[in-house]
Amino acid sequence: MTMRLLALAIVFATPLLNACAQDVRTQVHTGDVTNFWTAFDLIQATRDTAEQRRLLHHHFIDPASPGQSGMFAARRCTPDDYLHAIRSYPRFWASVRANMLRAADHAPAMRESAARLRAMFPAMRPADIYFTVGVLRSGGTVHDGMVLIGTELSLAESETTTDELPDELGHLPAFFATNRTEHLAFVNVHELVHTQQPGRWGYDLLSQCLHEGIAEFAATLAMNTPSYTPCVAYGEAHTEAVRSVFEEELFAYWIDRWIWNDTLGPFPVRDMGYYVGYAMARSFYERSVDKERAFTELIGLNCEDRAAVEAFADRCGWLSAPLSELRARFETARPRVTGIAEFVNGSDHVDPDLKTITLLFDRPMSTHYRSTDQGGRGAACAPEIRAIRPAPDGRSVQYDVALEPGHCYEFILQEGYRDERNVQLVPFEVSFTTAGR
Repeated sequence: MTMRLLALAIVFATPLLNACAQDVRTQVHTGDVTNFWTAFDLIQATRDTAEQRRLLHHHFIDPASPGQSGMFAARRCTPDDYLHAIRSYPRFWASVRANMLRAADHAPAMRESAARLRAMFPAMRPADIYFTVGVLRSGGTVHDGMVLIGTELSLAESETTTDELPDELGHLPAFFATNRTEHLAFVNVHELVHTQQPGRWGYDLLSQCLHEGIAEFAATLAMNTPSYTPCVAYGEAHTEAVRSVFEEELFAYWIDRWIWNDTLGPFPVRDMGYYVGYAMARSFYERSVDKERAFTELIGLNCEDRAAVEAFADRCGWLSAPLSELRARFETARPRVTGIAEFVNGSDHVDPDLKTITLLFDRPMSTHYRSTDQGGRGAACAPEIRAIRPAPDGRSVQYDVALEPGHCYEFILQEGYRDERNVQLVPFEVSFTTAGR
């Protein structure tokens, strides 16, 4: 964050903060953490799996607060998930236990951070904060207007033991290295902003980046501190490169190279979409004369409203060109089918004994995805497809088919096909007629 921006935040927020050190309307709940550890100890004391399940329900699941119940729902946490984690990661739990049981120590800071946000956003609706256990699925989220802190992740530290964790949780050591405990109040404001935004989620990459990035930027203003998130630091140091790649992938249907990506996307830091949304929000705020109104507009942006999102993107001044121009560039650059190896598309004398149809792409495609549908004339012209086999290099895909003589055939390669950057294929309809006997 620039010194100019920090100065603006101080001038804007300080007068109201002096009048309200803590937000008494914000309640902080920590009982679920205590309940979890009661259940944990009793479960560890028996090898009877039925008894373990009963203990988990009796001491943790059945008495769950609204916030803990929200975590169950938001992250689809089942009793089996908790029992598996308790049995499988004893050293992890031992290393994070003391921090989790000190959750109540963070309550004053959580209420103070809520007050800081309310100072800048007086229309803020009350939102209770729950310290929960999310079975290693969430460090923080929101549900039904509540802030849910996943203590086993957010209260972990760089020294937390992770050697038992499976490969799919391989991102957690880097996550813990950020020492989120030191930044818990910042995380709280980020999540509180989500409880105030009119839309629950974005509808595509751009809107989801804004949904998360606005919350991150708002937290920097309310807390008068730069973001601790690694993606923001990386983005600030490589803005032009990030913007260039983002604009190339902006209209892709999938967000998993930029948001919540367990594997790295186009850069050596996860979740770069957070930075993109953050940078767009900051650009909008810095260009605005009325800072109070700008802050309110940011939080009030409905990221489920396509027209509002696109208008904001064009207004904020961060993208290199209007969205209409970027969309035209994107459409031009999408992957395409260049032809069929065995015949010319539209042929009316294809050999009915043909067993394979090979579609050629203009670039390597991901071998993990494929998507096929009937053509415009429906099931009557759909061939029997016995197998779909992408080439190892991704430059083609082979359809194993069974054909009849004197028959018309159609099928469509859909947008579910993606290139190596997850950009969707321009749909291609295969159409031909087989020769008669």
